[in-house]
Amino acid sequence: MLDSATKTEFDRQFRAVQLLYFAMLASLAGYLVIGLVLDSARAPVAVARSGQWIRILYLLSIGLITAAFLVKKRLVRPLSPGLAPAEIKCRLASFRSGHLVSYVLCEAIGLLGLLALFLAGSRAQFINLIVVAFALMILLRPKRIDSSIS
Repeated sequence: MLDSATKTEFDRQFRAVQLLYFAMLASLAGYLVIGLVLDSARAPVAVARSGQWIRILYLLSIGLITAAFLVKKRLVRPLSPGLAPAEIKCRLASFRSGHLVSYVLCEAIGLLGLLALFLAGSRAQFINLIVVAFALMILLRPKRIDSSIS
């Protein structure tokens, strides 16, 4: 069982991560709205080599997906009774930073979607990458790392 000061600190960190999570989801929704509004307002333009851009953007997004999972796995580790106080503080600090970095990587996928829209003129690829970013954010949502906190 963790002491009350540690539980309070964890609750504070968890609330901060939840706030960050919802702000990042809102910004992804903003990217979607911006992309749809700007795409409907511009004239269709045929861009040469758009297939090559799409492949590059998808390869980058695959790398970002992998990095997001690895960052979360390495930085967000569970708290367990019996850990030294220094180790608990270290894990609490990495809890917020691990989530922040993984959410920034998810946001980057959304930005790659906007790039697909403007560089390659592909609305379908824009929607695909935004959906992937939303799905990844949902998969990496913040969860409690201490089962003793109810």
